[in-house]
Amino acid sequence: MKIYIILLVISLSALSEAAGRGRSHSVTWGVRTYRDMHLRREIITEKSKFLRVVTRDYVFNQKKLPRTITQIVITDQVRDGNGGYAYLTAGGPQSTFAKIHLKSQRNEGFSFIIDIYGI
Repeated sequence: MKIYIILLVISLSALSEAAGRGRSHSVTWGVRTYRDMHLRREIITEKSKFLRVVTRDYVFNQKKLPRTITQIVITDQVRDGNGGYAYLTAGGPQSTFAKIHLKSQRNEGFSFIIDIYGI
């Protein structure tokens, strides 16, 4: 009976360890094709504030020669599950602009790489 309890504890600890990996909050909107161009890359970082949620809005707006956005890739640099979240609030794929809301978890900061592709 003791061996079963030991095996159960080992397997549960292995499962909890595996669940902690890959908890990134990266997100992708749209689809890229072979003709798409890389329109913009931004690295946005905000430091944590004690017991607060940090937010920031990123607006991608094209002035001259507007191109249609086909894909937006947001890569979360904090991969341990403590990073922030990204929400597309306006525009996006099949549009010429995008507004993205970035939000951290309480008492944490965030760091995102935003890649925008278009045709």
